Amino acid sequence: MLPPCKPVTGNSAEQGSDLAILLRNGAREQGQCITLNDAEDLVQEGEISDRIYVLEEGEMTVSIKNQSGESTTVATLKPGAVIGEMTLFGETRRSATCSAKGNNVQLISLENEEALKLIDNDTKARYSLVKELTKRSRSMLHYINEFSYLTRLISAGDLASVQSQINIEKAGDDATVRAARKEFATMLARIKAREAELQDKIQLLTIEIDHARAAKEVDSIESDPIFQKLKSQSGSLRDRLKGN
Repeated sequence: MLPPCKPVTGNSAEQGSDLAILLRNGAREQGQCITLNDAEDLVQEGEISDRIYVLEEGEMTVSIKNQSGESTTVATLKPGAVIGEMTLFGETRRSATCSAKGNNVQLISLENEEALKLIDNDTKARYSLVKELTKRSRSMLHYINEFSYLTRLISAGDLASVQSQINIEKAGDDATVRAARKEFATMLARIKAREAELQDKIQLLTIEIDHARAAKEVDSIESDPIFQKLKSQSGSLRDRLKGN
């Protein structure tokens, strides 16, 4: 059983959206507090959960897994961030993993039913919820667009354009766009390392083929009747010169 939340004071009490402030105040009576240490998961991608959270202290990373099972960090959350808004609409399966970044990360947690009761009575919180979901959807679209574009470049073998796109930095770039570029930077580094490895193997194989070809040509020359005759005549000539 998680401990009840203590009253939130200081700067953290005013951090975040109207939704975060509403949930934070409601958690004083109905919520629970959670403390995580570095790399501990709050929720994991794919699991079922019916709670909503507000980050009070510290930072958290949001990551998703690609088809090969590798995790990609798509966002870093700051104090005041609300986690799990989609569960308020019945979507209880988590779409990403949220993990603590550093020790003593503090969160408050409310059951969805309690959160919905609070939101139903607060117009600003409802507006804040819609605004946050819109922002989240737009951010995900940016990620999908960037990921799709870079995937097309990789498929076409246009690694130079991939590198150029990765190097682009614009003020106001969405965090998920930067995450997509970071993932492709890692992928590009692996591709280049693999190409270098293959080039080394090709060079070594070429040397081995040249040696084998040279040895075969030597064998062919030595087995030729003309060479054998010249070799015999050369031996006879050496014997005569020695006085044998």
